[in-house]
Amino acid sequence: MDERTLRKGERYYKAGKVLWVVKYRDRLFSKVLGTYPYYVELGLSTGENRCTCPLGGDCKHVTATMKAYESGFYFESFDKHAGLFPEAIAMEFLAEVPELALDVTLKELRFALSTDESGSEVARLFRRALRLVEITGKTEAIHVLEEILAEYKHVFSDYELSAKLEDELRELEATI
Repeated sequence: MDERTLRKGERYYKAGKVLWVVKYRDRLFSKVLGTYPYYVELGLSTGENRCTCPLGGDCKHVTATMKAYESGFYFESFDKHAGLFPEAIAMEFLAEVPELALDVTLKELRFALSTDESGSEVARLFRRALRLVEITGKTEAIHVLEEILAEYKHVFSDYELSAKLEDELRELEATI
């Protein structure tokens, strides 16, 4: 890869755009937030890589994944299904570390707010974030959720779901 791509990938990693990395045998699988969410597969022994971005590989998303791995930001899996369902493996690991799961969910939620045209993904992630706040007791995330909800209500003002999500947030605030 050229120097420019390497620098961009490093900036992506430092900006927290790598949501998760799963290592299975000598392969890495990851999800990186770019213009859209992109999925990377990288062979550690060969350097062979693929990405779902328009370039298809040898891109900043691959570099960001490698930087995350080199920094120790990855989950190692011995599950034979890791190569087929790396996101499920990542979610299983995140479920064991709710504070990290909340951080990843909030990043994904902010991103989805700008890309999700139906509002469905935002609502799904919002509800996950509510559950994670309840589990972790991290009340500082409530403010972030209020901001996200305000924007959601602005974009999807005619959705009944907007009012339901607001009710769910208020219920959580009342219990914490």
